[in-house]
Amino acid sequence: MNSVHRALTAHPAAPEVPTGERSAEAECMEACLEATQVCLVAADACLDEPDVAQLRECARTQQDCAAVAAATAAVLARRGFPQPGNGRAVLLPLLEACRGAGAACAEASGRHAEAYEHCAVAAEAARRCERACAALLARRG
Repeated sequence: MNSVHRALTAHPAAPEVPTGERSAEAECMEACLEATQVCLVAADACLDEPDVAQLRECARTQQDCAAVAAATAAVLARRGFPQPGNGRAVLLPLLEACRGAGAACAEASGRHAEAYEHCAVAAEAARRCERACAALLARRG
């Protein structure tokens, strides 16, 4: 069990949340945090490439993914969600937006993955984030 999972498990609301759901929250938060950092680094790397014009859209989708993933992780960290319906008005749209941003980033970064390793890493992290958000949405929806 990693630190994020341990922290969520230690939350006072943890006993009221089914173990599988708490694990899905932890996995989603971890994927969002990873995507945030990886996509920020990748977007910055795109700006340092000689042909930055061809990477402009890619860098923007990486920045979008990083911003939405950071917000999603922050909301997941702040809320205990002791009842299954709590937070739905905020969390579900965020998870949906994060899933979409992850998909867009993975697609845009994937187009440059063979030429630029930073884009390949961003595509992988964005895809993991997309899948983790989808999994938590499936549990919450």
